[in-house]
Amino acid sequence: MMDLKLIVFDLDGVIVDTEYLDFQLQSGYLRSIASPSVTLGVKDFSSLVGRSGQDLLMQVKNLTQIEKTFAEITAGLKKIEAKKYHPDNYLPLFRQDIVPLLQYAKEQRLLLAVASSTALNYLLDILDNCGIRNYFDLIVSGEDFESSKPHPEIYLSVLKALHVAPEEAIAIEDSSAGIAAAKAAGMDVIAYEEKRFLIDQTQANLICKNMRAIFCHIKSLRK
Repeated sequence: MMDLKLIVFDLDGVIVDTEYLDFQLQSGYLRSIASPSVTLGVKDFSSLVGRSGQDLLMQVKNLTQIEKTFAEITAGLKKIEAKKYHPDNYLPLFRQDIVPLLQYAKEQRLLLAVASSTALNYLLDILDNCGIRNYFDLIVSGEDFESSKPHPEIYLSVLKALHVAPEEAIAIEDSSAGIAAAKAAGMDVIAYEEKRFLIDQTQANLICKNMRAIFCHIKSLRK
């Protein structure tokens, strides 16, 4: 049986259902800037999911075949980020059924962390406004690291900071990049199932349809 000590949550697509909103907003942005000779489809838009930093900028440039600078693309993406992370947009997307899982984890003296590519100011605001920030022992933003997911750096940092071995931790992820990052750090991964766009979750140890199913699995590890 697994000696579980730590659960690490991604934000977008796990705690708040903003991954699909991001997919929609980014799809519209790519269509608006793409070269007239480029035809973009769901597969192209899906390839952006879970990407951040330089990796995201490169993919946008490759897909759209435009001459825009990274600074110009970044400005466009920041407008998307500001819209996605406006409370009017993300609060209705908060998955409130995470709260019983967080409460259970605290009762069981499990450590809890968030490891997200989201900028720290947005990350903290979201957790505060959803009323769950105080449950977490550690909150880490990808903006503090040179390499973004699927590089394992963010997860390795969480494990080191909380003095937990990879085999004692589980990550809750949704994107293929996030799943790959946690797996590369040596952790087991539960994927929050996503079928509204094309995303490969097959690397995960388990795919769950909702937070209730994730909660049930976590409890089964404690018996």
